[in-house]
Amino acid sequence: MSVPTDKSGALDESYYARVRDAQLVALWRVPGTDAPEPAPAESPYVWHYDELIGLLDEAGSVDLGGESDRRALNATNPGRVFGTTHTMVAGYQMVLPGESAPAHRHTPAAIRLMLTGRGHTVVEGEAVLMEPGDLVLTPGWTWHDHRNDGDETMVWLDGLDVPFVRGMNTQFYEDFEGKQLQPRLVPEDASVSRYGAGVVPSDESATTRHSPLTKYSYASSLESLRRLREVQGDPEHGVSIDFVNPLTGGPVLPTLACAMDLLPSGRASRRRRHTSSTVFCTTQGEGYSIVGGERLDWKHKDFFVVPSWTWYEHHATGDQDVTLFSMSDRPLLEPFGLYREQTG
Repeated sequence: MSVPTDKSGALDESYYARVRDAQLVALWRVPGTDAPEPAPAESPYVWHYDELIGLLDEAGSVDLGGESDRRALNATNPGRVFGTTHTMVAGYQMVLPGESAPAHRHTPAAIRLMLTGRGHTVVEGEAVLMEPGDLVLTPGWTWHDHRNDGDETMVWLDGLDVPFVRGMNTQFYEDFEGKQLQPRLVPEDASVSRYGAGVVPSDESATTRHSPLTKYSYASSLESLRRLREVQGDPEHGVSIDFVNPLTGGPVLPTLACAMDLLPSGRASRRRRHTSSTVFCTTQGEGYSIVGGERLDWKHKDFFVVPSWTWYEHHATGDQDVTLFSMSDRPLLEPFGLYREQTG
């Protein structure tokens, strides 16, 4: 077959119609295939606790009946139909005094960052005491329920990998038998007693991909940040710690990495960007972030999103040092060599 030398003609629309009819697409007409760097659909955005708590209170004033056992408001990024980022969803959840949320399990993994009140999340039979600033894990396919035996409303930040799990067509869900609370099988905070002192049993090896430590207390996190700041000579841009699996040193969950930054009052973090997307929640202090050239003001209990490969920096403006909790999808990228970071 000879190759024609005259290629001056153009493909007409009838050609592209035949391509579509064959369930094909012409690659040369697909925008972005040769993009030099990521262009995330998500937008920088901040959700203010003081503005949203009224919506939670309104949901708490009625019986949701068969609609739901949980009062939770998920944050939808302005650039998406569902999800706070393309891989994660975050939002506020409320449990009123005397209420409980029945046990269930699902393949999406979740973190809970306690913001207000005091109560328990029971994970696989372990009652975990939740107090403000504590990070509590409910790994994928583990039974969990929530219980408020006190006289103050519980509100926490939910963080889940639902968009990722849905995108992989692997989301499963199951209610506990009879939609009841699960029995307590071990003493309260048993995993904290076993793994929470920075040492682990000598004869124990990892048997799961998630951390065996169910709670990372805020008091311990603050103490670690304080000591690190002191050892490093009070660095200008603050200090940061990662929450890790005590048996492996890896992330707390296979799909979610968690960290906490301390930024002294009046100072700013380094400007950086990375291919992981990140949700930050203010656990102390107030300030603002410049994300993709946009200013996001925040204070205690607010949370905001930094899309992947977007420049950002934090500024602490109040009289109090700032602590910022963060969760990211970095563990999804690193095994494939897709994590990249720049500072500027």
